[in-house]
Amino acid sequence: MVGDKSEFEKLLSEETEFQIKKGDIINGEIISISSDGLFVSAEGKPFDVYVGKDYLLNNIKEYKLGDKITVKLLKINEAEGQAFGSEKAAKRDAIIDEIVEGKVVKGRIIEKVAKGYIVELENVINAFLPGSLSMLNPHSDFPREEMDFLVLKNEKRRKRINIVVSRKGLIDKYVEEFFNNHHLNMIVEGIISGIKEFGLFVNLSPYVTALAPKSELSWDKKFDHTKVYNIGDKIKGVIVKLDKENKKVSISVKRLKNDPWEEVEKKFPVDSIVTGEVVDIFPFGFAIKLDEGVEGLVHESEIFWTGKGRIEDIVKVGDFVKVKVLSIDKDKKKITLSYKQVLGDPWENIEEKIKEGDIVEGEVEKLLPNGIIVKLDNNLTGFSHVSELSWNFVDNVEDLFKEGDRIKVKVLHIDKENRKIKLSVKQTKENPWKRVSNELKTGDKVNGKVLKYVGKGAVILIDDYEVEAFIPKSKINLGENDSIENVLEIGSTVEGEILSIEFENEEQKGSMVVSLLK
Repeated sequence: MVGDKSEFEKLLSEETEFQIKKGDIINGEIISISSDGLFVSAEGKPFDVYVGKDYLLNNIKEYKLGDKITVKLLKINEAEGQAFGSEKAAKRDAIIDEIVEGKVVKGRIIEKVAKGYIVELENVINAFLPGSLSMLNPHSDFPREEMDFLVLKNEKRRKRINIVVSRKGLIDKYVEEFFNNHHLNMIVEGIISGIKEFGLFVNLSPYVTALAPKSELSWDKKFDHTKVYNIGDKIKGVIVKLDKENKKVSISVKRLKNDPWEEVEKKFPVDSIVTGEVVDIFPFGFAIKLDEGVEGLVHESEIFWTGKGRIEDIVKVGDFVKVKVLSIDKDKKKITLSYKQVLGDPWENIEEKIKEGDIVEGEVEKLLPNGIIVKLDNNLTGFSHVSELSWNFVDNVEDLFKEGDRIKVKVLHIDKENRKIKLSVKQTKENPWKRVSNELKTGDKVNGKVLKYVGKGAVILIDDYEVEAFIPKSKINLGENDSIENVLEIGSTVEGEILSIEFENEEQKGSMVVSLLK
């Protein structure tokens, strides 16, 4: 009998162990997965538990056979041998007591309601976020990403749980922590959230935005931050203003480096040769950027060795050039520089560079009413008088040359004391009047092209000789009412007879008079 009683108690104990009821927490293993849900096998339990996809914590695609899972039984149908469970409910029961006033929890806003928003905490339990504590614009879409919330209240009302959360309280808490944990001259890093003419807005945290004033972005006063930075860029700076009362922060990017003027004398000593970028051109010189926030001036007297010229012909904005440091005024932040001293004085040892009688190449630098200024290849400049420009008469210099033309010139005279060079264009070629005097004589017939009209006649260019001849009005076949312009067309070719030729020496121009009368 005793043995029978013992066996009965054992069977009763086993049956009790296999029983399950609504609200039980089951730790099981996934044995089947469909598009709508999955089945969990609980060892020692009489039923497999079905969990619909809406009752899972994650997307059903994230689960696989054999995964361990904890669910809460929601419903049991013993007649059909079915049980239904929820992974969310199991987690909700596990964490509900942990959601206490003052705790920070993660959640997502899932719905907008009359006086605020519904927030799903930890993917399992809903809470109410009052609009006044949301820090959100009620007229804009609410954010969908996971955020932190501060629990204000967690109370049970009968069978319902009432949880109230706040973003404002949390943000105030984080902002307070930021100001307590940061101090002046501290280096911080943030992300640019706004770009304005007066500076940058930089998010140092999700809740604290600092201003980086334009004046604090670079030691270079001409620095254009709108062309350098983009929204989303990471940036470091030094805290230069921390107003805890008004919750304002200002940072400086330039103060991550020392003021470049503090070490300017060491970095750019007087008499040193340095390289810089041309950043401005003035009527009196040009400015060179040597370093961030450090510029020097090259006065026009330190550009040209002789006279004045067009600065724009020497340098352009953006050019990198070598200059010599002449002086530094650290207090006034001024540096004087020399361009010409780096190139060297072209008049030094000029005898070794150029001699009288040489024929050299140069560039027309400037046109004047009485001649041209020519820049020679060795940085010297010379002047060619209008009388030395052509073997023919020159009415306008502009008719023969334009600035920038490459030409050959003959060196006539070098005045080293006054730094002047006289040049001749015409003497680079043989005087054509010498050939004229040798090959032509009075009475010869010549052809020429009409070049221009003068007061009492016309001028033609003699074919094959490139010399000009004068035709008096009296030596042109004109009717009673005719004018020279009606009879002789510019560019037309005429035939005439030489009335006279005058030629004194090879250095002088000759003259010729022609008659068109037959």
